[in-house]
Amino acid sequence: MVRSQPGGIYIDFAVAPEATRGGGAGVNRLCAEVLRSSFPAADDPVRADLRVKTFSWNAPARPRRLFIDHGSFADAGFWTYSAPRLRFDDTILVSSRVCVDVARRFIQGEGPRVECVPFPVDIETFRPVGDRKDVCGAFRREVGIPQDVALLLVVSAFVRRKNQHVAVQFLRTLLDEVPDAHLAFVGGTPARGSYEAYRAAVRDLAVREGVASRVHFLGELPHVELSRCMAAADLLVHFTNCRLENFGLVVGEAMAAGLPVLAADWGGLRDLVVAGETGLLAPTYLTDQGPRTDWLYAVGPTAEILRNRDEWARMSLNARSRAERELSTGAYRRRLCAAVEAALARPLDERPLALTEQGTDLMFRTLALNAVHPEIESTGDEYRLLMPLDGGRHYRLLTGPAASSETAPRVGATHRLYPIVDWSREGSTVRIMDPAWPATLVIDATQMGILELCDEARTLEEVLGEMGLTESRHTLGLRSAQVLIDQGILCPLGGVPVRRTGE
Repeated sequence: MVRSQPGGIYIDFAVAPEATRGGGAGVNRLCAEVLRSSFPAADDPVRADLRVKTFSWNAPARPRRLFIDHGSFADAGFWTYSAPRLRFDDTILVSSRVCVDVARRFIQGEGPRVECVPFPVDIETFRPVGDRKDVCGAFRREVGIPQDVALLLVVSAFVRRKNQHVAVQFLRTLLDEVPDAHLAFVGGTPARGSYEAYRAAVRDLAVREGVASRVHFLGELPHVELSRCMAAADLLVHFTNCRLENFGLVVGEAMAAGLPVLAADWGGLRDLVVAGETGLLAPTYLTDQGPRTDWLYAVGPTAEILRNRDEWARMSLNARSRAERELSTGAYRRRLCAAVEAALARPLDERPLALTEQGTDLMFRTLALNAVHPEIESTGDEYRLLMPLDGGRHYRLLTGPAASSETAPRVGATHRLYPIVDWSREGSTVRIMDPAWPATLVIDATQMGILELCDEARTLEEVLGEMGLTESRHTLGLRSAQVLIDQGILCPLGGVPVRRTGE
């Protein structure tokens, strides 16, 4: 597919060296290789047919522009400062369908073309091994993990909203069903105080939960060693609710390795994991205090996969097949070339993008926020400050499409509720000790009573009866429980449906 039209493609981004693998830099390197081999190259952007940008939204309006997004759509700052500079004839490639859904909320009418082109993974390095037992045994001996145990694997740098701490809570409960389970963390710790503190918090939680001897910290591994690690594991656990989780590269790598995945039903992870076929999705929803994942709901299905080797083998085969079909370099090349052809065919139109009414509202709110909060240093700071404003509508506008539900689930008398975060009582307040979404909340006596009694074993109706609430006061009890759910402290077990891919 080589165009004969003069001008060609101007690659306006730095290309990583050949040794670079994985991450955004690796994707950009492959993108440049595909463009150079499939289209005439332009040395002069003024005479080019198309300018391709990535990791940046700054470029003159001419020639036409194609931007490759790596997660900007979840940032209020992007829609405030960068999006208004976009033009009708621009093309934006995103890596998941959720980004397309977010764009529909912000872009009014016709405008830049937003197209989903999933990132590729290295399906040659990450692949199932024929001698899995031998590879598993050798790797586990090297890192000190017992041979004949069910091994859960978490792969991520220690960043709070990657939710490694939830994996520790999950392990603690899973042990009731799978008594030999262990958990291994692979990932570095960026040299910054907050990241180091989070890693320490995960270690401390493992000690408090009594599972420290079953939790292994393996540090950062090179790709080849990571592929061996995946061959030695039984399940990848990925409970992130990071707002920038637009793709989930490690999930794609695990699938390529034939490793079933338990992931939060969040963002681009929903495009990769097919519940019941390649792994499991845990319902994830938005509360007033941040996203929450119903991790307890996934314990039973996870135990079944780990106990039933035929079911595990079926999911492993499905995961590898899906990775070969959807995430290979060849699949990426076909999609990227088709998207470039479509971008070149767009008529010239320099009209600026128009934001929807909701998008404009968020833009002005973000401008005001930055004016009165000079301490804002990152898009994450903006996000947290936006969360409680105007009933949370800006926060939900940005990240609602990423979740199973934009609102907390509605409670009923027959629901079994459990604390979805660690908490402690301090007088009339509750301190949420979740490392990703800490908060201190004032609650009343009825709410405190419900919180202290809910343990997932009893229904809410049984809890209210134990509190001595008469039937005439059950409505008050239901309202009180709903407040605790809305605040992200309690979760009704299985009360949130998983959003299917494409919904």
